[in-house]
Amino acid sequence: MDGWIALALPGAVAYANSLVGDRTHAEDIVQECVCRLLVHAARYDLERDGRKLLFRSITNACINLHTRERKTVSLDDNGRADGAGWEVADRAAVPPPAAAMAEELRLAIAEGLTTLGVRYRAALELTSLGYETGEIAEMLGVTAENVRVLVFRARKSMAAFLNARFTGEASS
Repeated sequence: MDGWIALALPGAVAYANSLVGDRTHAEDIVQECVCRLLVHAARYDLERDGRKLLFRSITNACINLHTRERKTVSLDDNGRADGAGWEVADRAAVPPPAAAMAEELRLAIAEGLTTLGVRYRAALELTSLGYETGEIAEMLGVTAENVRVLVFRARKSMAAFLNARFTGEASS
């Protein structure tokens, strides 16, 4: 039983972090979901289905959290939602204009992801983590076709958001 937990935890925390945007909060969600699964371990074959059940539980917990809370940004973190504050770039490593453009793109993508619904963001994040459509469908409790639709719409929304952000035009 410890084997699936050890294999699933790093990915589970990364997934929860991508949905809630706060690593500490993500770790708490994952811990709560793992504990809930272990309490009901007799009902499931955790060696076989534990990872899928854990990701589904995390998704549901994040959806529930999202409906109860609104995220706020502290001004103490220099306006950055990830709490990292501003860092001085190593000018020898990356030219400043390239670093500025990369940072602007990173922030735009992060902002665009927050405009997506939790299910769309979950499908997109799980796809980016390398999960197959069938696995994602089981984790989210939807059909494989629905996963493809969620990912397609999420990508389309992100493309429209980024296009509008960088060109000032809305795409069709």
